[in-house]
Amino acid sequence: MLFMLILSGLLVCDLQTYAQELPPVTNFSPNDYSAGNQNWMISQADNKNLYFANSTGLLEYNGERWRLYPVPNKSIVRSVKVVKEKIFTGAYMEAGYWTPRNNGELVFQSLISKFPDLNDGEQFWDIEYIDGQVVFRSFAGIYLYDLERDKVTKMANPTGKPVSNIFNFEDELYFQLVGEGLYKFEKGQPRQIISGEQLGDIAIMHLYDLDEDGLSMITGNSEFYKMRSGLLEQFYGQLSDNIGKPNALDALDLDNGNLVLGTVGSGVIEIAQDGRIIGRFDQNNILQNNTTLDLHLDQSGNVWTGLDYGISVIDLGSTFRSFQDNRGKIGSVYDSYKKDDLLYLGTNQGLYVKEDDSEEFQLIPGTNGQVWFLDEIDGNLFCGHNSGTFLIEGATADKISERLGTWIVKKYKEDLYIQGHYNGISFLRKEDSGFEDLPMLNNFPHSSKSIVVDKNLSIWIGNEHKGVFNLQLNDSLSAASNTINYKFEEESGITSGVFHFNDSLYYSSLANIYKFDQVEDRFDLDNSLNHLVSDVERVSGRMIVEEDDVLWGFSEEGIFSIEPEGIGSDYQLDYIFIDQDYRNIAVGYENINKLNNDRYLLGVANGYVSFDDTAADLDFEDFEISVDRITASSVDSLGVSLNSSEEIELPFRRNNLKFEFSAPIFKKYTNTKYSYRLVGLSSNWSTWSEEHEVSYENLNFEDYIFEVKARVGNSETEPAIISFTVERPFYLSTGAIILHVLIFLLILYAVHLMNRRHHRKYLAENERALKLKNLEAEKEIIKLQNEKLEQDMAGKNRELAVTTMSLIKKNEFLTKIKDQLKEYEKTGKVQSVINTIDKDISEEDNWKFFKKAFSNADKDFFKKIKSKHPELTSNDLKLCAYLRLNLSSKEIAPLLNISVKSVEIKRYRLRKKMDLDRETNLTEYILSL
Repeated sequence: MLFMLILSGLLVCDLQTYAQELPPVTNFSPNDYSAGNQNWMISQADNKNLYFANSTGLLEYNGERWRLYPVPNKSIVRSVKVVKEKIFTGAYMEAGYWTPRNNGELVFQSLISKFPDLNDGEQFWDIEYIDGQVVFRSFAGIYLYDLERDKVTKMANPTGKPVSNIFNFEDELYFQLVGEGLYKFEKGQPRQIISGEQLGDIAIMHLYDLDEDGLSMITGNSEFYKMRSGLLEQFYGQLSDNIGKPNALDALDLDNGNLVLGTVGSGVIEIAQDGRIIGRFDQNNILQNNTTLDLHLDQSGNVWTGLDYGISVIDLGSTFRSFQDNRGKIGSVYDSYKKDDLLYLGTNQGLYVKEDDSEEFQLIPGTNGQVWFLDEIDGNLFCGHNSGTFLIEGATADKISERLGTWIVKKYKEDLYIQGHYNGISFLRKEDSGFEDLPMLNNFPHSSKSIVVDKNLSIWIGNEHKGVFNLQLNDSLSAASNTINYKFEEESGITSGVFHFNDSLYYSSLANIYKFDQVEDRFDLDNSLNHLVSDVERVSGRMIVEEDDVLWGFSEEGIFSIEPEGIGSDYQLDYIFIDQDYRNIAVGYENINKLNNDRYLLGVANGYVSFDDTAADLDFEDFEISVDRITASSVDSLGVSLNSSEEIELPFRRNNLKFEFSAPIFKKYTNTKYSYRLVGLSSNWSTWSEEHEVSYENLNFEDYIFEVKARVGNSETEPAIISFTVERPFYLSTGAIILHVLIFLLILYAVHLMNRRHHRKYLAENERALKLKNLEAEKEIIKLQNEKLEQDMAGKNRELAVTTMSLIKKNEFLTKIKDQLKEYEKTGKVQSVINTIDKDISEEDNWKFFKKAFSNADKDFFKKIKSKHPELTSNDLKLCAYLRLNLSSKEIAPLLNISVKSVEIKRYRLRKKMDLDRETNLTEYILSL
């Protein structure tokens, strides 16, 4: 039956485009929440988290991020209800509840095994909570789950007919049986309230109390009935006809007595107590789908709509209203004006007008093209247009100037108006017959987007590229008699302009506001306005002065107004928080106008936003921030969710942390911003941003405190605080440190031993080296001594050789004389001389002298040879000594005063005594001793 209602509703579609102002609506498509298209039921928890029965599972939204939890059998979740800490869901052959773990993740507990008499193929379409009982409805029956007893019972069905719907009306359970009427569950038993004959084929979709006057109901055909004195009475019949009787699947009754109706094919309709349609929300204006499956009123008064495609939230209580031109019928609004009951919009497509009781904006004929300016001066409504200047009366436009591109029209003096154009300025003179378009000023060819006329009729013109011009005009208004150009070399003037505020002249750029100093004849940065906006993140240098001395500016977070504060020179700054993303008009062309009844109209790229003067007083003091999830991870492992309610101690290998946080505020035009810090890493708060998560990597072992706070508009939460500890790594634990100290001491001891060993080795090597040096020194000394000895020996050998040769020469000489004298030996005197010569040759003193010289040269020779051959006689030793000198027999003979033959005989005898064999050379043997 439900699917038939949906199908029939889809065939009825209202294709009209309504130019109505609607409350803010935020749309979430399936791409935004990454789940199924259909959202069958909605519920909210105490922490403001929203839960949706989605076609792919249970969908959770905390204001910042979406999470999907499929049910175990992967079927469509048809119903959801939050009861205390549990989120109950119903699906195809599955029912149960979800509870959050300490890390915030939901875990499902199935109750399906507890359901008695469960038919195969049952789906649970509704869940209600009444008097401690969770009520599940399928077409086959109603099941009651007792939370305390953890038991499911099936309610008795009076007729056995399918249950088409259940209702929680005034904390009592009502249900409708197909064809059998409406029942109320009393004292454990069903009691019929409206009979089947009375209801007929009426399908009840919503029960409420109209004006506290008893039971009222809305049917599946969007018809309205009330039960009075036992009779059904229909009311709002004209309303049902006006909305086309679309199929209705749900409705909400608001605190102010209004109704919100969710339909199939006609979107959402808000209805006043008297039956008037206050607002229609559908695909023609703002919703992304016309089929509403469920409606839910959250704790902040927002209406959440579960659609056949996506989710929308309608902020019915907002002071803001918007007209969205989603189909580009009127375009971007560059200026607006409200006169009597007519609202004018100047757009990039032309000038449009709408009466208060009309639902459509109409293009004023002849105004096609870009409109730059709308304002009423002296009762005349001027329109600055790309093609010139128009005078607007009602829904007609009369072109009064053909000058190309009129930026602005200002009063110059009585019946004379100045126009700023793309390429200069000109004047309009008002006459009885109309307006005369005077010639362009012939010596000023510059764009004149902003103009201020001084009391002395000097003209100040703001130019996007050249700064500010001050013009003094001639009497005929045909040329400037004096022109001064004030330049701002370091400023970007694209969105700049001049304005007059609080009896002073100002020039505003994106970065600064300059005040004109008449005494110094210059624009000065040191002024109260510039100081006031120095911390404001402005998006444009454009400033707009309201007639009652209110100055408007435009920032990233919203628009701001500046008013003089009291009688002093101070100013008061107030914010209207409308994020730049929702304004998105071309930068430098921002516009705002005051309507009647203290409402303002702000032109945006696809329509306009209106609000009253209480918008600046909005606060969000009831919102809180929470840390939803903490994830710890390491480089080589997946993240692990942590319990934020317990003391957190992290092993050092999991020193990468990610914090996810949120502060649920479901307002379209304001964005929640966050600031955080990690005490232990830095004591400074981060800059405000919309990032709702932060990660820290490679944290050192330390005690940390993570703090995060949220800000919406002017309201700021108290920080949420999470304390945790990153434990020391194993190698820095107490045991490891003790082990490291012991190892260090052992290393020191080992180093000490090695040093000692090295020292000993060094000493030994030094000692060895010293000994070597001593040995080398001794060797050097011995060498020197030996060299000296050798020198002495050489000297003695030379002496011995000289002595020996002298003896030999002498003896040879004497022998030769002797031989010559032998010829005369007969004479006595000759014989005497021969005897004297023989005596001299054999003189023992000669031997002693030789022996002494020989002993000096080879002192151990005689000892060695005597020890080896003790039998040798002194004559033998003489011969040995002469042989030691390597003397030949011929040389020895004169020394022994014998013949050479006698020497040979002596040599032979000596060999015998020495017992030398025949092969041994006597001389070599003696030399070898």
